Amino acid sequence: MVLFRTAPDDNQLKVEQFKAWLKSIDQNGDGKISRKELRHALRALGLKSARWKAWRALVHADLNHNKHIDGDDEVEELIKYAVKRNWGIVIT
Repeated sequence: MVLFRTAPDDNQLKVEQFKAWLKSIDQNGDGKISRKELRHALRALGLKSARWKAWRALVHADLNHNKHIDGDDEVEELIKYAVKRNWGIVIT
């Protein structure tokens, strides 16, 4: 099971909740997550270096190289990347 934690004292979120969070950051409603949208969301979570983290996440997870996170495969890659880079997602 993968869990997401926004801060050490906050509740953890399940994968489905993390995916719902990703959908909620889609500010223009196009079904894709841009680097800018991801950057703003990471800042809202209080992560440092949000610009760098959003850029690196997009490079890693954007499998079709369209400069957006779209589709289940890319969301799964983003989750794996967030776990690897310690964004607060915990596997238990």
